[in-house]
Amino acid sequence: METVERYIYAVTRRLPEKARADVELELRGLIEDLLEERLQGKKASKDDVNEVLMELGNPEDLAKEYGGKPQYLIGPRLFDSYLKVLKLVGSIVLALVELVVVIKAFMAPMGIVAFIIEFLGTLFEAGIQVFVWVTLVFAGVEYFGQDDLGGSAKEWTPALLPEIPDQKRQIPMSESLVGIGLSILFLVMYIMPQRFSVIQVAGSSTTVIPIVNQEMIPRFLPLFIAFAGVTIFKEVWKLAKRVWSGEVAVVNLICNGIAIVLAYLLFANPEFWNPGFIEQVLEANVSSATGILQTLWPLVTTRFIYVIVIAYVIDALSALYRGFSIHDKGARRKLHD
Repeated sequence: METVERYIYAVTRRLPEKARADVELELRGLIEDLLEERLQGKKASKDDVNEVLMELGNPEDLAKEYGGKPQYLIGPRLFDSYLKVLKLVGSIVLALVELVVVIKAFMAPMGIVAFIIEFLGTLFEAGIQVFVWVTLVFAGVEYFGQDDLGGSAKEWTPALLPEIPDQKRQIPMSESLVGIGLSILFLVMYIMPQRFSVIQVAGSSTTVIPIVNQEMIPRFLPLFIAFAGVTIFKEVWKLAKRVWSGEVAVVNLICNGIAIVLAYLLFANPEFWNPGFIEQVLEANVSSATGILQTLWPLVTTRFIYVIVIAYVIDALSALYRGFSIHDKGARRKLHD
């Protein structure tokens, strides 16, 4: 029956992926045995199934029994996604950081000892930042996220069982992972000096022309961290839920609204950008790019915020459509059936 499937889903979704198949098989057999013992060959009704499930208890408590040792900071429901995000984002960020260090060493030769020290130090710094930010975001979702069953304060009944998600309403993991990876990447790049730069190589000399105002990094860093953090939180929330719903759409809308405000405070502020960028480009004599940069630079500093706003508005509208429209269609289809 559908209620049994929903109960099994409510238990197994809280377990590590490698344990779900075995627990599902065991739990399905247990429910069948309890029904057979209760009914003695009679056909099971919905009330009979509900009584058996009430005997088994809250799926959250049952999942804890199957789950063994709890993950104190990040629970089993999120732990697999946490590891996947950490590995993927870590691989992307570390690979890009390695590339930047190698290119920098190629353009500005240094001793082997200095190169090794900078290489390992940069990797360590980037790795720590990736670990801390991904862990903090997942821990926040674990701590503040409300359970679909309504929490332990509310007496559990089969009526509180979550719906088995429709595959059409699933949120692609790649969509969230890309958002998380890009957010962490730009945060790491902003924190590391001279990563947002135009590089001019002339013979053995290298000129680095920063795009952002490096003197203002300490002032803008909290806003930049908050801007990246909001986006990361939104994507991790989607990873945790994995299904489009009205709740996910509203959280997405709120996060996008906060991100737009933070983006305005950052990118619309002339002090965020390098005030002497064009002069430094002219001094570096980047002849092949000077004309283009002189044309594009005013557009970047004054219009970049528009691109950010449009992107977040489109994302919010798309999420609202997928969260409410698809959900309503599924509800009407279920009612019709």
